[in-house]
Amino acid sequence: MEGIGVVRAIDPAAGRITISYEPIEHLNWPSGTMPFRVGKTALLEGMTVGTKVRFRLESQEITDLKPF
Repeated sequence: MEGIGVVRAIDPAAGRITISYEPIEHLNWPSGTMPFRVGKTALLEGMTVGTKVRFRLESQEITDLKPF
């Protein structure tokens, strides 16, 4: 599933990123803010709070993350 949102917090040590995301129709999720695990901490490199991103979720884990 793909989503679009804004980075609110980054925790590389825990392998997590908090994103305020737009509604994700495939999951029936309204817009919200939530911390997500990342599959690889390398996905967090270069990310900063406030960056708009496009992300891919698999089993509630981010497997792809890019500035949007």
